[in-house]
Amino acid sequence: MAIPDSEYFYQLPSLTSDAVIELGVGHELSLLLLEHVPTGGGVIFPVQYIHRELIYRTPGQKNAVAMGTARLTDGGEFRDVRILFSRPHQTATLRGLALEGRVKVGRPGPSNLFKPNPLRGSA
Repeated sequence: MAIPDSEYFYQLPSLTSDAVIELGVGHELSLLLLEHVPTGGGVIFPVQYIHRELIYRTPGQKNAVAMGTARLTDGGEFRDVRILFSRPHQTATLRGLALEGRVKVGRPGPSNLFKPNPLRGSA
């Protein structure tokens, strides 16, 4: 059975090469990375990604690779990374950090430990 973090992750829309092709060099994205744990569930880690380029690897633009730098937002060091896109499977996989796995654009959900701070004056 999946834990709430992985359920939240799978409900998010897929990150696709179509969305990334619109990004300029240096554009920053907030990503969520799903790391699977031995119990069969998953834990979401926020990632800060800075885009450099996108290259299509197959005819018909079925598969692509985005290259840039990224870090885990808990203060990790920026590293060169790749995001591998599969159009038929509608998946994006981040490679190059200490943690690697599927990524989607988004913010951590209510079940995640990384919660945004409320705005001043909000109840």
